[in-house]
Amino acid sequence: MKEDPPIASNEPLTCSVSQEPGYAVVSVVGEIDVSTEQQFRDGLTSVLSGGAVRVVVDLSGVTFMASAGIGVLMGVRRVLSQSGGQLVLASPLGEVAMVLSMTGVSSVIPVAASVPEAVARLGA
Repeated sequence: MKEDPPIASNEPLTCSVSQEPGYAVVSVVGEIDVSTEQQFRDGLTSVLSGGAVRVVVDLSGVTFMASAGIGVLMGVRRVLSQSGGQLVLASPLGEVAMVLSMTGVSSVIPVAASVPEAVARLGA
């Protein structure tokens, strides 16, 4: 019998930012759920308030994403598209990739298999 994932976890979420010429990469590690949603939002909005308009979110270290994370990503996409910017997601694995596909996020926000591929899609 498969257990349902926890609604909230005690696992910390970390967001690290790498500013590159012309774009920023936000690497996220941990679980994105109701207890870490604000931390995830703060990590992404700090990049936007720093002036980045081309953003890659590296999800390779994300082990779980609840609807709270989907909402944050869609909000960031909306803000970036209004300012002529771009958001590309990189390296979602397992259940995270499945959630992005099942919710339709991957049809609205480009998803790449790796950070270099995501960066290449920023130029497209």
